[in-house]
Amino acid sequence: MFDHAFRTFNQMDELKAPRSALSFNALLNACVQSKRLDEVPKLFDEIPQKYGFLPDKVSYGILIKSFCENGLVDSATETLKEMEVEGIEITAITFTTILDALYKKGNIDEADKIWNDIVKKGCSMDVAAYNVRLQYAHGGKPENAKALIDEMNTLGFTPDTISYNYLMTSYCKSGLIDEAKGVYQGLEGNGCHPNAATFRTLIFYMCRSEEFVQAYKVFKESVKFHKIPDFGTLKYLVEGLVKKSEMKKAKGLIRTVKKKFPASFLNAWKKLETDLGLSAPDESSQEE
Repeated sequence: MFDHAFRTFNQMDELKAPRSALSFNALLNACVQSKRLDEVPKLFDEIPQKYGFLPDKVSYGILIKSFCENGLVDSATETLKEMEVEGIEITAITFTTILDALYKKGNIDEADKIWNDIVKKGCSMDVAAYNVRLQYAHGGKPENAKALIDEMNTLGFTPDTISYNYLMTSYCKSGLIDEAKGVYQGLEGNGCHPNAATFRTLIFYMCRSEEFVQAYKVFKESVKFHKIPDFGTLKYLVEGLVKKSEMKKAKGLIRTVKKKFPASFLNAWKKLETDLGLSAPDESSQEE
């Protein structure tokens, strides 16, 4: 991909097309997508100077992305400072990219400092930026995650399903399953729809609390939404239903997922049926 993009960029004179930040950004993107991350800073330093144009805010964003994906978060933060000095707008996408990298590296204080600095300067945020904070910055405490959700609403940002998933997960990890179920039940009222991650998380933690029958009901809702969780989560649920002697529900679940899962999982489900003693024919095992 990159080699083709580079050849095209070099042939732009022949094509009578002027080189600009726009074509340069396409080249940088191809470089990042091809995982030739070490080459991005070199291109950034050499090409604009050679052809007489200035990198724009998108160019800088791609450079920062290359640093972050290459584990060079310090270089990314230095580039962010350079953008401020040069008066180049820091887009929400660029900000979210570096914030995510800092949190992943465990540099929470640095991430929070950058967040606060950006807010003070009046730079625009978006839901994606808040979702990064929800994922990492609440320290696992549901009250902190809830405070971030409230802050989003106060500032006019509408939390999305991902936002509520993080809040639900924080409740689950704190053992507050009823509160997590409340978040799930309130999704529609908040203008959101559950996704596969919603169902996976809630079913998994309900199973950990041995709420297998209720988790089975949530599974049935996942089928209606066409957002069925992964094999591992549903295996946990089936085993729990068998443990509680809910054989009819266990058989009904397996019958459903064998129709919904890719063919490559069929043997795994058949093996699970055999291991749990569910493979014998049973006319009464229609899904409840």
